[in-house]
Amino acid sequence: MPKIIVFICLLLVTCDVTAQEAGIISYTKAKPLVYEDAQDLWPYSFLNAEGKPEGYNIELVDLLMKELNIPYIVRLKPQHEVFMDLKDRKADLTLGLAAGYHDAYGLYGHNAITLFTQSVATPKSQSVEIKTFRDLSKPDVKVIVSDSSLCHHLMLDYGWAEHAIPCRDMKAMIQQVNDKGEGQIVWNTLALKWLIRHYHLNNLALTPVNMPHGEYKFMSHDQLLLDMLDDTYSRLYTADKLADLENKWFYPEHDETSIPAWALLLAAVALALLVAGIVYICIYRIQNRRVMKANQKLNRRLALIIETSKVRIWTYRVEEKKFAWHKDNGQIAHTYTIDEFSHRYSEDDFKKLKDAIDRLASQHKDAKGREEEEITLELKATDVEGGDHELHDFHVVLSVLSRDKSGKPSVLICTKKDVTEQYRLKRFEDERTLRYWSIFYSQDATIIYFDKDGYFHDANPTACNLFHIDSDTMARQHVHLNDFFQTKFSDLRHTDRYHAIQLINNVKVEYQMKTALNDDNELLGIFVFIHDLSSTQ
Repeated sequence: MPKIIVFICLLLVTCDVTAQEAGIISYTKAKPLVYEDAQDLWPYSFLNAEGKPEGYNIELVDLLMKELNIPYIVRLKPQHEVFMDLKDRKADLTLGLAAGYHDAYGLYGHNAITLFTQSVATPKSQSVEIKTFRDLSKPDVKVIVSDSSLCHHLMLDYGWAEHAIPCRDMKAMIQQVNDKGEGQIVWNTLALKWLIRHYHLNNLALTPVNMPHGEYKFMSHDQLLLDMLDDTYSRLYTADKLADLENKWFYPEHDETSIPAWALLLAAVALALLVAGIVYICIYRIQNRRVMKANQKLNRRLALIIETSKVRIWTYRVEEKKFAWHKDNGQIAHTYTIDEFSHRYSEDDFKKLKDAIDRLASQHKDAKGREEEEITLELKATDVEGGDHELHDFHVVLSVLSRDKSGKPSVLICTKKDVTEQYRLKRFEDERTLRYWSIFYSQDATIIYFDKDGYFHDANPTACNLFHIDSDTMARQHVHLNDFFQTKFSDLRHTDRYHAIQLINNVKVEYQMKTALNDDNELLGIFVFIHDLSSTQ
């Protein structure tokens, strides 16, 4: 019997180790999931008057944790501390914007829980200066923004930092603008709306700003947890079980304008009296309303997906051989014949597109004998629907949308995303990299590069020949700048250039050191440009 007990214990330990290696983290009452969020992001998560966590995020996570039967604890902190805790794995879960400046802190879920749109809050007596993102660049504009918010990051990225007035206590700031009747705040629309409503700031008006918005998603290092949250959230959302929660925190005015209970009861009694004569009509209307409501919900979600991802959609009806361009809400905006549709593409690119359509429509099979369901293409086309007749780069995905009774594809759907800017940036980066290497390896230049800590990183062939050194050997030996030049590495932190003449390996040289800094004025490395004086003597 003791041997059996020992074997079972070893098996349990092995299973636990295997689970940990597979990335599966179990949460128990002894070791609950740690959920952290911002303490001042109204109405998503905040500390109420009693100092307790409250908000949409708090109730949503509680609902999801109960659905998944996961024990958890809640901690609210300043948002920058939350992200650091997630990065250091002191927290297991939070919600944040899916933006590049948050990528280092954790992984994102797939579902966008909500969109962060931006609005400007201004005193009612003051004219509204900011209606589009470009208005933030005007020389005389000064705007209050939440420190490290989406708007703040965008202004920094576009070089408009001097127009931003960062603030950490947005609750105090919006009350100050209301009381003094001066100033303007650009921030999350729902946060501003909640503060204005909750604190009765009747002197303020809220105006939407046409600018990039952000997707608010779950964040964690536990991919399994994110997948479970996404699946559960999608299921609850599809079943319309989150509408009341959204209305409570985001649209409380819906409850205020709802029909009183006595009126609903009266309508129900009146309806009951008429049922006998119009049963068939009522059933028909109820079914019709359900279909319309389902279609409207699907259209709203489709429009949200299209708007968020900047994807456009067209369909192709195989039998009719006609293309249909769709609006954001899914409705057909234009129909085209093959000849009309081809004018927006070059002859070669349209041939690629037509070949892909024919392959899907004819149930073409790939090399493994599987029927093709999706084809991806990179094409150039004009953005006619956007009013732009210049050629743009598009990422195109073709797939089967529906089939006829015999199972043959009847309608194909295409999603196309404008990737012109991404391609332009990639080409620019490639050209810049090519220019760098062409200069570095030029026979007319003698260059040595040291990293940010002063250690040898690379030298071009001209430098290696001059000093009779091997670049790979120098790097492996961790040769320091102080060992090679008489200049001290510590001196370079106080200047961006240094010039000197020195005898190195019996070669008299004149050299100039140039520090390379990033946008935060942090040292990236040191370039040493060398001139051989011995050859001129």
